[in-house]
Amino acid sequence: MISFDQILEEKIGSGIYQLRTVSIIGLIEFCDGVEYVFMSILMAILQKEWQLSQTQVATLGSSFLAGVVIGNCICAYITDKIGRKTSFSIFAGLSVILVYYTSFAESYNEIIILRLLFGIVFGTTSPLGYVFITEVAVAKYRGRFAFSLTLMYVAGKAYLVLLCFFFLDDYTSGNWRGLIRFNGIPVLLCFILSLIYLKETIRYYLNKGQYTVAFQEIEDVQKQNNSQYDPLNESEKDGLIAWQLRQNNLMIKENQNEESGVLSKQHLRITLQLWTLLILANFQNLSIYLLMPFLFAQENSGFEHMLYLFLIEFVFAFVIYLFIDDPKYGGRVNIIIYASILLVITNLLLYIYQASILFFGMLLIKIATRGMFSTLFIICCESYPLHLRSRGSGLAMAVGKVVSIPSPYVLFPLFAIDPYLPFLILSVLGTFMIALSVTYPSDRTQKHLEVYSDEQKEE
Repeated sequence: MISFDQILEEKIGSGIYQLRTVSIIGLIEFCDGVEYVFMSILMAILQKEWQLSQTQVATLGSSFLAGVVIGNCICAYITDKIGRKTSFSIFAGLSVILVYYTSFAESYNEIIILRLLFGIVFGTTSPLGYVFITEVAVAKYRGRFAFSLTLMYVAGKAYLVLLCFFFLDDYTSGNWRGLIRFNGIPVLLCFILSLIYLKETIRYYLNKGQYTVAFQEIEDVQKQNNSQYDPLNESEKDGLIAWQLRQNNLMIKENQNEESGVLSKQHLRITLQLWTLLILANFQNLSIYLLMPFLFAQENSGFEHMLYLFLIEFVFAFVIYLFIDDPKYGGRVNIIIYASILLVITNLLLYIYQASILFFGMLLIKIATRGMFSTLFIICCESYPLHLRSRGSGLAMAVGKVVSIPSPYVLFPLFAIDPYLPFLILSVLGTFMIALSVTYPSDRTQKHLEVYSDEQKEE
């Protein structure tokens, strides 16, 4: 039976359409990278500028995380109803408003609310971007297309630190209002481009039964990618409709048997392992972002050290980009296994040798967490069928963040006892990540996306 993955590979191919989509989605990932680093630096600045207590600083970080959880839930349920493109454009536009409003905030309560709203935007656009790219890319290059978002994200972090040289004096003072206003430029550009050039995914139209629209979109995309294209014939159109109806029938049968969706018998193991991995990965990642400015400030390090970290992280992210679609030497599951092992070793060494290897240790942890997170996002999108893709990915990321919301209240007291004590705990938790990675049951590297195809059923 013909499937959309076959149409995508044989008729549509890869070209301008995918590159344009990746560029626009990548731009919001670039802005998310900017925002994530700005959040950690802003906490250190406001603690000194506004004389905030340790509890207030922790609340500032937790409000952002709470917003991310809400955003993940929005992605899980809303984007399947109103579409990927509409959701993306709405939240890109909201991000523009929040950027400029934050630059005029005068009170702690205003910042708390704005951090919450920023978290909602971040929590919606981040998983949505991976869902978007996963649905438009051919199986052979799906990992690379999706991982290119990571490269943009890391580039955004490096860009923010570069601007810090011009707007900030150090990690605890400077013109942070001017910095965030300047960062509004790429956000505004992304919003405008999404309105003009971003297209809804063809898979979404097929799933909604809008076959005429889907066939027209296929033809339009073929024209973009190929000057001499081969349009769908009636037999292929009928085959594609039959394929989609089969997906729908199997989905209905599954829903009748199991009402819990991602927690159904078919998806339960994958869901629980993804949730646990993301909980542990989030705790690891947030520990770095919350503590890094304070550790560097304690060692009187300048912005150049953070910039070097992000630039080297970009280089290693590019190396992962080259191998993520290689089922022999790379592949999704292998990457999260390698990353977990590196986290266990590096965290333990940081606890033992402390400041003497701070820069090198932070570098290795950032490389590992970047590979871990980006690959887990791709695995989330590939592990569920279309009708559960946004929900499964959004919920997995939401659960991972929910458990991390109280993490600032744990990390800062530990930091007060010993700045390197959190790394010992993270090393122990990393052993659980290794076990979960090794036993993960599904790796869809270079395999067709929809799990209800005949070939996948035979698997």
